[in-house]
Amino acid sequence: MAGFIWAGDLNGQKNPITRNYYVPDATAIDRGEPVRFTQGTGIVVLDDNTNLQKRILGVATHDKAASGGTSLEVSISPTAIYKYRADKTYTLTGGSTTTAVDSSLQPSTDDFYNGGAIEIVTCAADSSLIGRIVRITDYDQGTGTMTLAETLPAALASGDTVYICLGNMAEDYLGYDLDSSATAPDFDAVGGTVLRYLYSNPDTMEMFFTFEPWALNAATYAPTV
Repeated sequence: MAGFIWAGDLNGQKNPITRNYYVPDATAIDRGEPVRFTQGTGIVVLDDNTNLQKRILGVATHDKAASGGTSLEVSISPTAIYKYRADKTYTLTGGSTTTAVDSSLQPSTDDFYNGGAIEIVTCAADSSLIGRIVRITDYDQGTGTMTLAETLPAALASGDTVYICLGNMAEDYLGYDLDSSATAPDFDAVGGTVLRYLYSNPDTMEMFFTFEPWALNAATYAPTV
């Protein structure tokens, strides 16, 4: 299931805190999509999802098609935890039977992806590897090389594709933007101040995030005195 799905709350709340908001009839929203509210307009889709700098109101709890009514339920707790199951495809720039290489991965921090995992989406050398989840034991930021915890029966190579799950060495990281769909973090880009990674279950490729409502761009939102 795509997007960010409510999974708990740092305040201990057992159920999601939600409100129904006005949304223009022509506006389409996906379940699990972060949204904002604009006065005089209602719920709007993000306009800066590849450069997250503005406050996010919350996350839509269900799909809303264009011409699908004017009400949308939104999970609005500022301490809500959202589960994201890795589903963004990353194209490798190299690899082997023991490595997967993506030279565009961010941030530029050695060992950042340690403890995480990849799920093989396509493999030209051996299609039977599709769907296989393999843990990451080491990450070299200089080359984007992820060392795998096992030796594969066939080599990964440039052009093969994977999903990526963060691990325990990335916990509490605040800095990823969203991809163009606004329903997945983009590990090829940094700069956002809203999406915070908490922890993961690499065996299921599930990651858990919060949206920081007040982690705003200081230059844009600094108070005047």
